[in-house]
Amino acid sequence: MSQDEASEFVAYLTQLLVQITQPDNNLIKEASSKLQKIVFPHKLAVPGLIQVVQQNPSEQIRQLAAIEVRKLIPVRWENDVAEPVKNHIRPSLLESTLQESSPLVKHACARVITEIATIDLSEGLWNELPPFLHNAATSSNANDRELAVYVLFTLLESIESTFLKKIPELFALFSQTIVDPESQTVRLNTVLALGKIGEVLDSATDDDNVKSFRQFLPGIINVLKQVIESDDEKAAGQIFEVLQTLLFSDSGLLSKNLGDLAQFMLQLAKETSVDAAYRALAIQLLNNMVRYRKTKVQSLKIGPELTNTALRIASENPGSLEEDEEDDEDPSKLAFQLIGILSVSLPPSQCMNILLTAIPALVSSQNANERSAGLLALGIAVEGAPEFVTTQIKLVLQLVLQGFRDDTLEVRASALLALAQLADELQESISKEHELLLPIVLNMMETPNLKVGKSACTALDAIVESMDKDVIVPYLPSLMTRLIELLNRPAGDVSLKGAIIAAIGSAAHASKDGFIPYYSTTIRSFEPFLALTEGEKELDVKGMAFDSLGAIASSVGKDAFSEFAGPIVNAAYQALQTTHNRLRECAFILFGVLAKVYGPDFAPFLPQIMPEVYKTLQSDESGDFGNDDEDDIDIGDAGDDDIWQNLTVNTSMAMEKEVVAETVGDLVSGTKQAFLPYMEETANLLINCSRHFYEGIRKAAISSLWRALATVYEISNPPKWQAGLPVKVPLASTVTDFAAMVRTATLETFEEEDERSTATVICDNIAETVKLCGPGIVGDDLEGIATQILAVLKKSHRCQILEDDPEEEDLEDAAEYDVMLIDSAFDVVVALAAAFGSDFNSYFRTFSPIIQKFCSSSSEGERKSGVGALAESVNGLKTAITPYTAQLLKSFSHRLSDESGEVRSNATYGFGLLAEYSQSKQDIIAVYPKTLQRLQQLLSIDAENHRAIANICGCVARMLAAHLDSNIPLADVLQALFYNLPLKDGFEENDPIFRLIVKLYQESNPVIQGLTEQVIKILDHVFSNDTPDSPQFEFDESRDSVKQLLKYIAQQSPSAIQSEVLQKIIQQ
Repeated sequence: MSQDEASEFVAYLTQLLVQITQPDNNLIKEASSKLQKIVFPHKLAVPGLIQVVQQNPSEQIRQLAAIEVRKLIPVRWENDVAEPVKNHIRPSLLESTLQESSPLVKHACARVITEIATIDLSEGLWNELPPFLHNAATSSNANDRELAVYVLFTLLESIESTFLKKIPELFALFSQTIVDPESQTVRLNTVLALGKIGEVLDSATDDDNVKSFRQFLPGIINVLKQVIESDDEKAAGQIFEVLQTLLFSDSGLLSKNLGDLAQFMLQLAKETSVDAAYRALAIQLLNNMVRYRKTKVQSLKIGPELTNTALRIASENPGSLEEDEEDDEDPSKLAFQLIGILSVSLPPSQCMNILLTAIPALVSSQNANERSAGLLALGIAVEGAPEFVTTQIKLVLQLVLQGFRDDTLEVRASALLALAQLADELQESISKEHELLLPIVLNMMETPNLKVGKSACTALDAIVESMDKDVIVPYLPSLMTRLIELLNRPAGDVSLKGAIIAAIGSAAHASKDGFIPYYSTTIRSFEPFLALTEGEKELDVKGMAFDSLGAIASSVGKDAFSEFAGPIVNAAYQALQTTHNRLRECAFILFGVLAKVYGPDFAPFLPQIMPEVYKTLQSDESGDFGNDDEDDIDIGDAGDDDIWQNLTVNTSMAMEKEVVAETVGDLVSGTKQAFLPYMEETANLLINCSRHFYEGIRKAAISSLWRALATVYEISNPPKWQAGLPVKVPLASTVTDFAAMVRTATLETFEEEDERSTATVICDNIAETVKLCGPGIVGDDLEGIATQILAVLKKSHRCQILEDDPEEEDLEDAAEYDVMLIDSAFDVVVALAAAFGSDFNSYFRTFSPIIQKFCSSSSEGERKSGVGALAESVNGLKTAITPYTAQLLKSFSHRLSDESGEVRSNATYGFGLLAEYSQSKQDIIAVYPKTLQRLQQLLSIDAENHRAIANICGCVARMLAAHLDSNIPLADVLQALFYNLPLKDGFEENDPIFRLIVKLYQESNPVIQGLTEQVIKILDHVFSNDTPDSPQFEFDESRDSVKQLLKYIAQQSPSAIQSEVLQKIIQQ
């Protein structure tokens, strides 16, 4: 092509670019089309655009040309640009970029240089570029330094692997540029470049560079200080993003400096003179630091300082917590989030105990904000340490009651919200205080203030949900009258109506069939809310009505509910046709509840519901796409990289998918065989969801897969499984095939899982299903399951160590959430031991020393879990436990003197089981005297702990039953045993107790015969309280044997049994 033709091409290209910038959509579309179809495919497109970048006088046109040539380089540079032209472009582009006066154009040109270098450097070309950049970065001209460091940053973004061997040289250069005396831009771009290097460093393969990287953290913090002082919010955001990325990168990068980083962020976060945006960024970084580097944070012992600082910041504006709008820049709201994360991530000694020390002073403060913040923090933090808070329940209730008496409405509302959260987490403890709390809450519901009224309804909702039926039913007449009257008032905030509806649902849930007198009136009161069709808040309330209707249906049963079922189901189905995610969630949940209530009778609704289920499970949570750069004017296809960089997630859609995945489990287990036509497609969709990036969806999908497996097993109607290998009760092929699919999906997720909560759910589902289905359900995956469980118990699973510091040793305490995962892993060990019996011995040999380590942990929670797991393992292995008798005796005997009552109780239970099953008779009998003496002491020490007393009684019964021939003072021991009967808790221990009593009668033991009158009194109490909701026996066999004992006593002494309850049993 001649020079004239090339000039004409550039002129035509320039004309079209100018046309693109005109404020006329038709001209823009016309020019865009010609550029795409005529200009960009031309071989002169790249050199032509670069010529425009270098020569056009218009800044806007130069910028636009640079953006477009950047997009063409990856597809046109290598094959469509002649080598001589490339040789001309490379140096000229560097020089013209250095001379460029516009920062926007200069940045766009730097990106063009990077695109070319990405291709050339990987091919061993453009070797002049690295020395050029080095020289420019050390130039006396600040503009040259800014460009060079920026290009290095963009190159590291694109071809970081090319620079791995040059990292020491880059570090040497960056050690100068990060303290550039003249240009903040140079310093900022150095930080951004270091962030990119940090992303690829790995201690395992590049430990020297990881250690060298640490020298830069003080410099990064200094640059951050400088941009904050100059109020450059964009630059500060970029540096915070680098620091966030480093938290997720190799732990060695920050391990030595994490304490300094935390201290800087703490100082910034609490500095009220600093703009809220910077403080918010600091708190967000602290949130992630605690969440993902919790082991290091715990070892630094900065939990107390973090907790107190968060509490102080939260006190600035506690009202922010209750605002509906998402405000990620409100320091107080973020501080409350930090308190929640601290409570979940750190042991009580570093957070919850600190809060309970500080909150009393806050609640008594003259400042209403401090009083509110203290109460709200209490409610938020209880989720992370419910067991610890239970031990402090008296103090906690005093704080809440003090809040109720406060003169300020906002404080009273905060106290109500705190009570609601406490009731959610401490159900038993709070529901016991119903006589104290309910009258107060009911009175506060009448407060004209909307905030207090809603908060009171929320608290009522949480309290009544966990109350026992016999406790709540007496409240129902006045409670329902008041709630229905409030609901039917013509005026009022619709969100308050929603809170009332939710409270009614909880009352229905707790009262069970005691709600029957109220359900008809209640449902009719809901009808206006079911008719709502628009308004965000209104549709939220409609969803709450669906939730409460599900609770009512569960309580009153299908026969009573059927009168209203048709219109309600239709309303729920219509809700599925809307785009309101929360309403759709509630409709799906209602269908799941109705499936459980109606069972197979719900099958006719599946053809309507399942297409909606599939639609949601197949949905894409992808959100909107933004522009790659704010200076981009997008003419053509931005390319895959730009698209993925701008991908966002529709959180509402993800939440709906989680709910639907969970609901599938209800639909399957409810409709059973009727669901089989949908099983294959549903299972495949759930398996896809088990790999989802959002942990809520993964948890829901895995739970429903295992529930579906349990249902498939149940449908096959198998005989009761038997322990051991080979499998003695073969499973149907449909069960084995489905089980293999579920196990494969679960283990794939488990191995890669990085969230503790998901790992916990996996363990729970495996344990429950193995207990139900036996060894056959494990198939050939026993090794795979055991490997993952072993990793959890060694605290080396991905979800326990990912992003954390491997240099940290075991810590002296553990967060309750961490102990939950360990508990669930122990449940799997116990279930496998029970399912495989003596064939689990080779695995238990590996697990046993690890469990024993937990038994001697400094963490009370871990000791409790370890001793409990050891005890349940004995129960599972039974006589196969014999080889481990000596070491288990040592563990159980030692823990009988533990400072924790729960640990002592578990040890008591374990000792009794070991005495029952171990065949090492002499070893067991040898420690009987000392053990009985200790148990006698524990009867006094743990007298108020009814569960502990049950375990002591069960232990003694097992000891006697196993070795009646030993030198035990039977009369004395039985007298102490009977003194503590009937049991007040732990009723499953009635089984070993009455096995002993039956055995003694069978052997015509004179001691027990002399205690017949007491036996009858105990049995009268036991059978008077033996109901389906509160069974007094664990196994039907035990109940049946005791009934036979009663008949025997009646035959031997017809007048001995006068009780009507026992007479009915004898006559059966």
